[in-house]
Amino acid sequence: MNNQPDVFRKNIVKVFSLLAGASMMLGAIDVSAHGYVSSPKGRAVACRDDGPSPETPRNAACKAAFAAGNAAIYEPWSINVIGADNNHQALIPDGKLCSAGHGDFGGLDLARNDWPATQVSAGPRAFIWTNTAQHRTTYFRYYITKQGFNPLQPLKWSDLEQIHQSGRAGNEATSTHVVTLPARTGRHIVYSVWQRDKADAPEGFYQCVDVIYSPDTNSSSSVASSSSSSSITTTSRSSSSISDNACVNLSTWNASTQYNARQEVIYNGRRYSANYWTQGNNPAETSGQYNYWSDMGPCSETTSSQSSVIRVSSASSSSRSAVPSSSSASSTSVSGNCTSPVFASGTSYAAGALVQNGGSEYRCSVGGWCSLGGAAYSPGTGWAWTQAWTLVRSCQ
Repeated sequence: MNNQPDVFRKNIVKVFSLLAGASMMLGAIDVSAHGYVSSPKGRAVACRDDGPSPETPRNAACKAAFAAGNAAIYEPWSINVIGADNNHQALIPDGKLCSAGHGDFGGLDLARNDWPATQVSAGPRAFIWTNTAQHRTTYFRYYITKQGFNPLQPLKWSDLEQIHQSGRAGNEATSTHVVTLPARTGRHIVYSVWQRDKADAPEGFYQCVDVIYSPDTNSSSSVASSSSSSSITTTSRSSSSISDNACVNLSTWNASTQYNARQEVIYNGRRYSANYWTQGNNPAETSGQYNYWSDMGPCSETTSSQSSVIRVSSASSSSRSAVPSSSSASSTSVSGNCTSPVFASGTSYAAGALVQNGGSEYRCSVGGWCSLGGAAYSPGTGWAWTQAWTLVRSCQ
């Protein structure tokens, strides 16, 4: 009888230890969320958006993936390895790259040549990661399959060659990278890796993006050189078999609907993700890192697929700068060593356009966002300017 209190206390301690351990595990699972390539769409997102619902895709490959096991349609941001620490090839076996070795995502690894794919051409292309939980970054890395890759064979590390790596970055809701795609023909896979900062956690995230090279390798936008004072060139944005609309299958925000964390809606042509449970809070008025909603950007990078006109001004064939067609020589203001036009909020800017603002020169990375400007996307001053612009140099 004298031992009963000791036994009771020991059992209580065990129970609390188990509860504490479970709490820590749940906490670890929660904070390990996450990110995915939203433009051009990664394989999981492309299948999620392919049909009337994630469970009823139209595409044959997406149907097969769902039958084989593709829980990633519900959580494309969770294709991860928690302790990756830059050891991606050692931890993810050949044939399992698209699922990162997760059994419940295994349908993503099916070797097929009919996955939904985005048409691309050789040259610069913006890739956007949407980060549902914001973490510090060591790098984002991009690979592409080598010429001659057979999509009917399982994807192996030896099939890939690295084409881009970003630098370190802080916490970002979205991360945009202008990746120069090499010349290829036919169907390929762009494989992207997000390595978190080890100081936070050595977690890695992985995305397969299916692409098909356009037969016209010159269809990507380019800046024309000319020895004359100026010339006009018209370039067309290549078509895509996957819609660039990031809001496909999302419902419009409704003030009477209850939303839970991470549920996404459309409002006024923009995509919003709930940070917490919310009802009746207008996304446009209550968005921000610590507010009810996160503004995930416009639904489409551009509002039409019409040709864009770029004015090219050059003093010689070796010196070129692209500016929006609505600009003219009279709007150009020289600041120090920069001759590009002064940024004007609300002006339409194409990807690659050069502007100056606040004593520095910037290149547009994502045309739709550059054109928005304002408090969010004005180069160098907007709170989200790095999502739209790349700093080129100081004009001083």
